Amino acid sequence: MRLVLPCLLSALVITACGHKPPAGGGGGEGATAVLPDVPFEQLDHRQRIQFMKQVVVPAMKPLFQNHKPGQLADFGCKTCHGEAADHGEFNMPSDKIPKLNLADLGKFEQVDIEWMKTEIKPTMARLLKEPEYSPENPRGFGCLHCHMQAAE
Repeated sequence: MRLVLPCLLSALVITACGHKPPAGGGGGEGATAVLPDVPFEQLDHRQRIQFMKQVVVPAMKPLFQNHKPGQLADFGCKTCHGEAADHGEFNMPSDKIPKLNLADLGKFEQVDIEWMKTEIKPTMARLLKEPEYSPENPRGFGCLHCHMQAAE
């Protein structure tokens, strides 16, 4: 039986995108457009950047920084997407975060795996308006939305 554990760094998929959000129509200087209340997948590129900046980063940054204080002080686009984020490229899953061999997560600390399972994966799924991955729901938000799969 293949053991599939929750993500280790799935929230890093969708992290800060240091771009300024687009100005809203007629709302005055610096106003931002209101995002539609739809799943992330239904947003266009501009809206995704705005969503990341206004919704995901404020929710996820403290979860990561509180888990390992002193690390990820510069939590942002490059955390997940690398230098390509500076050029507006935010491809996921990303080779900029650890690759996962889902059959053997032994190189990771159990406390980190549990944190991903109980805090990161459910929070990201909720923010993205997606169901969580589970063996019963293999299409839900899970590890391989953020991480590339390592060779087994």
